[in-house]
Amino acid sequence: MKTFIQIIFLGFVFIFPQPAQAQLLSVSGYVKNFISGQAIENATVYESVSGIGTITNSEGYYRLLLNKGQQNLRISSTGYEIYNSSFTMVSDTIVSVELKPRNLTDTKIVAGNKLKKDSTGNAENEETSRRKR
Repeated sequence: MKTFIQIIFLGFVFIFPQPAQAQLLSVSGYVKNFISGQAIENATVYESVSGIGTITNSEGYYRLLLNKGQQNLRISSTGYEIYNSSFTMVSDTIVSVELKPRNLTDTKIVAGNKLKKDSTGNAENEETSRRKR
């Protein structure tokens, strides 16, 4: 009887092995402004291998749960340069970054309202001016 129980036990071990569970690891940190040191809220934190992403909270904090192995982390926010990092996850990891503001002086903004001044100095819409002619 004892041998029979041992055979059944070994059968269960080999027939129904415990499924291998992927161990998730944490990557977390803070995203701040390089110049002022202030937290950047709603910055995008994205891992391109797994496709997992999140955004930072009001303190600039984020946390992702990822599998072990190679990771490609991308952190971005409007008005800031993009941060990219590749690393191998072997344990919980902290990645805190300071994003540099983009140089906005290179951006050209053209704005106008198509107003034309007449000889008296009054401004009138170009369309109205054409209709009068």
